[in-house]
Amino acid sequence: MAFIDRVVEHPGRYTLTNSETGEVLGTFDFTRAEGTITTEGTQLNAANLNSELQSIASEVNENVSDAVSTALSPFTIDSSQNVKIRNLQRGSARVDAKKNKVVTKHVNFPKAFTSVPSVTITPITSAPNLVSFSVKSVTTKGFDLCLYRSSDNDTSFYWIAAL
Repeated sequence: MAFIDRVVEHPGRYTLTNSETGEVLGTFDFTRAEGTITTEGTQLNAANLNSELQSIASEVNENVSDAVSTALSPFTIDSSQNVKIRNLQRGSARVDAKKNKVVTKHVNFPKAFTSVPSVTITPITSAPNLVSFSVKSVTTKGFDLCLYRSSDNDTSFYWIAAL
């Protein structure tokens, strides 16, 4: 949208009408008689309005661009269009079970975190009621996965670590 100046045949011309009767009392030309101008001010015209509108639009665009960049900074998209999230890592681990014993396996993160992340693990098993598991000793470099089974069935896990 762009502003354009309004151009009329007789700027400053007005018709005086009696508001009670509707009688037209005449058409008059008014001339500005403001006295001494103490502050010139900004002229209200299309060029000034368009310039101001462009300035505001540029500022808004810059602020939106900065906000979007900040909001999306944790994300990257690789050449296969996979979204990767900074400060989120995932992997899998296999634990060799020993019947009726707690077995601990240490898992290293592919890349150390800057602070201790939260870790979530999910067992891959057809008998979830026979599996007890937990995470302990989480550091910036890895964690210990603990497994208890009532059988010798080895168990694989998926894990996610995030800040």
